[in-house]
Amino acid sequence: MDFIERLFGLSPDNGDGSTEILWLVVLAVVIAVFVYVRRRRRSS
Repeated sequence: MDFIERLFGLSPDNGDGSTEILWLVVLAVVIAVFVYVRRRRRSS
């Protein structure tokens, strides 16, 4: 997992992949919250 290094030429995590995993987790949480809010609005 080194897409930040490949895209931007930066290595904020010294190549261990933790920054990329953090971004993927944040993205998954945002999507989950979005889906939850839409379903909740639709049911009420």
